[in-house]
Amino acid sequence: MSNITNIRAASAESEKGERKIKASMALQQQIDTLNELIARPPTNSRVIEWSPKLAEYVLTNLNRDNRPMKPGKIKKYAADISDKIWGVTGDTIKFGSDGLLKDGQNRLSAGVRVNKPFTSHAVFGIDPTLFSRMDIGKNRTGGDVFHIAKISHAGQAAATTRWLLILTSDNPTNRGAQFSNEELYQAYLEKFDGDRIEHSIQCAMKCKPLGHPVAPLAALHYLFAERDAEKADAFFDEWATGRAKKVRAATKALQTTLIMEAAKANNRVHENLRNALIIKAWNAFKAKRTVSKADMRYVLGDPLPEIAG
Repeated sequence: MSNITNIRAASAESEKGERKIKASMALQQQIDTLNELIARPPTNSRVIEWSPKLAEYVLTNLNRDNRPMKPGKIKKYAADISDKIWGVTGDTIKFGSDGLLKDGQNRLSAGVRVNKPFTSHAVFGIDPTLFSRMDIGKNRTGGDVFHIAKISHAGQAAATTRWLLILTSDNPTNRGAQFSNEELYQAYLEKFDGDRIEHSIQCAMKCKPLGHPVAPLAALHYLFAERDAEKADAFFDEWATGRAKKVRAATKALQTTLIMEAAKANNRVHENLRNALIIKAWNAFKAKRTVSKADMRYVLGDPLPEIAG
């Protein structure tokens, strides 16, 4: 055997050992090599040339329980691939030890959309339990993490959990408080009751047509329900439907005051003001008393009223 033959044989054996994937390979060979990488994860990343067919295979068969796709990202990536300005960066397409795609579905979708191959690093063997720590502060939101965990109304559940952490903290007026995806997810699992959060979201959504954001309302309903679950439901139902019979009923006064405050500030209501007014109305509702204009006053900067019950 010549030296050239030896070199070629060694090179072929090296490539086989590295388990490379190229778009020019037969599709089944691409799939088999990918499955082998997933089954026996290498210790370092692999640079893979993703053919549109291989990308489609992954999205169809290995993409369960992932976060929602982002159309804007897909459009941008597709344009980069189509215009041949796509490059190999340190970004990776990630696969878990459970055999499923954990990150990269937007890039794979872009390759399928333009029907062209692209090259990217890929890593394998990621622990699925660490998904909440992936892309923290970058692309993955709390809603994404909750969606992957199959939590109903994922975005609202994450936002409600954030508001619950704020409202039960030492500074419940700190509306700008930020929490990591992991902190939100752990609080949802360990500090609060997921079924009750889901119910509170459903009750708060009834008030959405009135122009109010769901998450802070759901958090307040949750806290009210800790005092009296039946009355909390009745309070939100009466507020959403406007069925209050008394002229100075708490829910009527609440909605009237919120409309007036919104008119003063370009149809916006400060979160702390809204929360304070809702708590004031709840306290009156629970005590079965009517309210006056004076009862519904709140100055920003003051502490939030205590929740009755």
